[in-house]
Amino acid sequence: MMSSGSTVIRYIDICMNLLFGFICFSELSQHDKIELATTVELKPAPPDAEMVVFVGVQANGVYLLDGEKIRTPDPDIVERYLLARKSELAQKKYKMRVRVRANYDTPVRFVMRAVDLCDRIDVARSVDVRIGKKVKM
Repeated sequence: MMSSGSTVIRYIDICMNLLFGFICFSELSQHDKIELATTVELKPAPPDAEMVVFVGVQANGVYLLDGEKIRTPDPDIVERYLLARKSELAQKKYKMRVRVRANYDTPVRFVMRAVDLCDRIDVARSVDVRIGKKVKM
């Protein structure tokens, strides 16, 4: 019975024999000149132009849009607003990113509605939660 150490040595022997066999049977072509690959330095590409649209979410389920000028509890209005902003920014060759901002006391269901809207209209989004004085760490 072979130990595991001798089995490893057998595998190494087999691999080495195969390697030498391939070397012996392969055609070695000779070239007068070997052309090495050249590298080309590329200038860094400018980042994609993005605009961030903020959506505030209050604890009572009211969404704040357009710098808090629009206040609505209706997610459909939020979706229409985001779609309008997305097409407006797309015409100017900008990508839109949404930042959903909520207070510490905002129920998660209201925040997730805004996140789901962003996913539905295919917009990148992130969520910020503002920590209040009443929250203990």
